[in-house]
Amino acid sequence: MAQALPNGTADGSARRELSTLLRTWWEGSARAGAAKPTQATLARKIGVTQTTLSRYLNPAHPLAAPPDAVRALHTVLAAPPDDLDTALALARNARAAAAHRTEHPAPGQPSDAPAEEAAEPPAGEASGAPAGEPGPGPWPGHHPARHPAPYEPGPREAPRRGTVRRALLAAAVTAAVLITGWTVTRGAPEPGTAPGARAAAAPVTSAAADWPVVRGGETSSLAWTVQRLLKVHRHTLRTDGVFGPETRAEVIAFQRRHGLQPDGRVGRHTWRMLVVPAAPGGRGPQVEAVQDLLQRAGHPADITGVYTAATRQAVRDFQRRHGLPATGAVDEDTWRALTTAPPA
Repeated sequence: MAQALPNGTADGSARRELSTLLRTWWEGSARAGAAKPTQATLARKIGVTQTTLSRYLNPAHPLAAPPDAVRALHTVLAAPPDDLDTALALARNARAAAAHRTEHPAPGQPSDAPAEEAAEPPAGEASGAPAGEPGPGPWPGHHPARHPAPYEPGPREAPRRGTVRRALLAAAVTAAVLITGWTVTRGAPEPGTAPGARAAAAPVTSAAADWPVVRGGETSSLAWTVQRLLKVHRHTLRTDGVFGPETRAEVIAFQRRHGLQPDGRVGRHTWRMLVVPAAPGGRGPQVEAVQDLLQRAGHPADITGVYTAATRQAVRDFQRRHGLPATGAVDEDTWRALTTAPPA
């Protein structure tokens, strides 16, 4: 249990709330057609390293920004005037919390890492025959093969899982590699499938972990990821890293559209319908999600929404570390590993 501070603020919550607010400023700084500044640019403007700024903006593994940095971010990002006092109060509470922990350590107190980041076993999410889903705008998307979509697939779409998935998987993956230069293994067999069904053999580490369950009230990189992927599927919602009522309503709508149990939680079956391929040259919310999850896993990546050479290298490094084929492109196995990797 988090230790209560004298001012009533739960130990650690001020840092997460501050980080969420600062991140909301950054995400909302794209106005009038202008792109939001990259983290590298923003770090230079406020006089900190990019790694430090990344921690300021990462609610899943936050570093409390000092008041001077908060003021600088507020000015550079042209954040709402009324937010400054709130942010400064959170910064002061976070500093007080740190001082309180130092002066009054609690024996055996668990790690400060948010509990919601742990990979929970899915519970109660029912499978179903997913309905067709239109290609998500200009970004590469998927269509469930078991129920063909009435929409024309995009030119960069890769094969999806079919009814005879074991027999066709190797051919589908090989074709995707040869034609597009990046691998999409959306239809990868479940654990326990006979050897040889996978396109590449590699030692399995976190790739074997099941998908996490993300539910209402969560504040983490996983909540950001869900929101960004919903945007890829043309849902309109705020991306603030908070799994609140708005996000839950959009998840339910997505689940109903795909024939899943509309429980408002994102578990294995919902994740598999939600994730889309991400590959070099791509851009969009799904690329931002990949970059954010890479950063959370300890692979510094500037969150630009553009799949650059640096992003490709970070993905390859992550894949090697987690026993996945180092393709540099994000397929279903890589998405699962990214969402289950513990914060660095």
